[in-house]
Amino acid sequence: MDAESAQSLLHGVFLAVLLIALIAQYFLLPSSTKSSRVAETKKGGDGSKDKKIDNRVVLDPAADATYLVNRLRPESTPLQILYIIATTPDTVAVTSKHVALAADMREKKRAHLAEKERGGPSHKSMDDLFNDDGWAEDDADDPAAAAAKKAKEEKEKEATRLAKATGKDVTDFNKMMLEGVDDGVLGQEWVVKNLTKLGAWPPPSLDKAFVAGENTFDFEGKMVGPLDHPGVKRALIMTMGRLHAKELNTHPDLMAAGPKGLIDPTYFQATMEYRQRVGQVLEGALKMACTLRSYRLARSVLDAIVMFKIGLADLDGKEQKKWFDDLMTKQYGPSGKPKLVIQEKFLGVPTPEPEKEDDGESKDEAAKKKEAEKKKLVQQIMQTRQVTTTDDKMALEMQITRQHAESFTKEKLAMCQKQGIPPQIALQSYREAWFILVRARGVNDDGSPSHTWDGALGDAKYPGSKHFELLREKKEPLYEMLGPETLTAFTRELASPMSVCENRIVIGWPFVITNVAQKVGKVKIHLPPPVEPGRYEFTVSIVSQEFLGVGEEFSLFVDVAKGVEKKKEDKDEDEGDSENKKDK
Repeated sequence: MDAESAQSLLHGVFLAVLLIALIAQYFLLPSSTKSSRVAETKKGGDGSKDKKIDNRVVLDPAADATYLVNRLRPESTPLQILYIIATTPDTVAVTSKHVALAADMREKKRAHLAEKERGGPSHKSMDDLFNDDGWAEDDADDPAAAAAKKAKEEKEKEATRLAKATGKDVTDFNKMMLEGVDDGVLGQEWVVKNLTKLGAWPPPSLDKAFVAGENTFDFEGKMVGPLDHPGVKRALIMTMGRLHAKELNTHPDLMAAGPKGLIDPTYFQATMEYRQRVGQVLEGALKMACTLRSYRLARSVLDAIVMFKIGLADLDGKEQKKWFDDLMTKQYGPSGKPKLVIQEKFLGVPTPEPEKEDDGESKDEAAKKKEAEKKKLVQQIMQTRQVTTTDDKMALEMQITRQHAESFTKEKLAMCQKQGIPPQIALQSYREAWFILVRARGVNDDGSPSHTWDGALGDAKYPGSKHFELLREKKEPLYEMLGPETLTAFTRELASPMSVCENRIVIGWPFVITNVAQKVGKVKIHLPPPVEPGRYEFTVSIVSQEFLGVGEEFSLFVDVAKGVEKKKEDKDEDEGDSENKKDK
């Protein structure tokens, strides 16, 4: 797959993946008219008994994406990006529903305990209080409702089997521990208390994350600040908790509470779902940055991905880097620190792809050797041909060696053996993501950067400063989402030849390893050549989405000669030949 194909694929699936991932949560059901109905509230004699809460929420990924892109800016920091993601409409809808369900659960457990203390009838199971199928009778003809209901029932059955097998039946009131109801239970408030001690609550520089005048949120008909909205506050707590996971996960209180079962599942289980959602939205934000051609924003998003994945609030501190290096050494050995070695770097006329041999056809060794030498000679000839302004494309090629492949593989296999897991399962689930960002600048004869090149690549009609005109003409969906202030902010970033060279991404390319044992791989990325003859420098930045402080950056130079434009007659003749070949 070439670079253009990968970018198109990444862009095409962004909203779809985001939607699917969000509605896959156990409490989210289809947003059809029927399935989004709220179950009726049933009241007992005291007016509150057996009160039911609909556990569904309707999401709008398009509106969510519009909110996100119009709060991002080229200068957004990783922390600001995470704050913005914590406040998107769909994020707030989900966390608000979590807050409501958790509050309802506490109310019902308190009622259960009070009833039990008075000697009245008590519920043995949470199901006695939450036995709400959530579906109206007229949903029987709705295929989406029926499918969702069946999936929910299967999930509940599986959860029940697992709970009984592990002795963790959370439907039992006596085993469902809730913070604020049961003594010594740790949950959201415990996290806030410790974040405050760490100086991470209230969230630092929170006000700087929002566009002026857009830092309030609707709560019960009133516009309130982010920390006064229960759903927004919960998302921000989860964000800061994740960024300080190193301190919280090793806290003595948490270490002691875990074995005793004094962990509030209404918070800690929800954090896992929140982490998954944030990871998916961060990938979407990275795609947005590449579509907008913003190098600064892309780097900030990549840093935010690493911060959130590892659980660090700062990626630049020496202490943090030493901690990560020590962690890698402890887990994978002295040679276990992730490292990419870039070899055989080439930028120029694309080399021909090797022809695939027919599996059913056998050749003797001499013939194979002769064919290999022939292909190698052709490749060398092609690579020595100068790139011209009329070439359809040029290519960035490199061989990448994962220096840590062997250490990682040994550790994975040892872990599988220790846990009794089939090795193929662990190896197949491996994922190591890197991202390649390419920028370009013109170079003068004396080697100094050119401040006159307009950045046009592939099409003289669209220099770097007119990138957004191109998006408008192509009717790029993301462009249609941009508000005036957002468009101005990103257009300004490409206003001059110098800023185009510094800030514009020529291409963003995902590089993902799914085989932990893979040591060597080749990457080939097609790029449009400059439309003006001259000398150019292409800067390649390879950034990890998994590890701290392990990126690579290098520059390649290419000389571009003036090409000869094809005559219209030649083009027509070529097209005619193509049609004749199709007829044959």
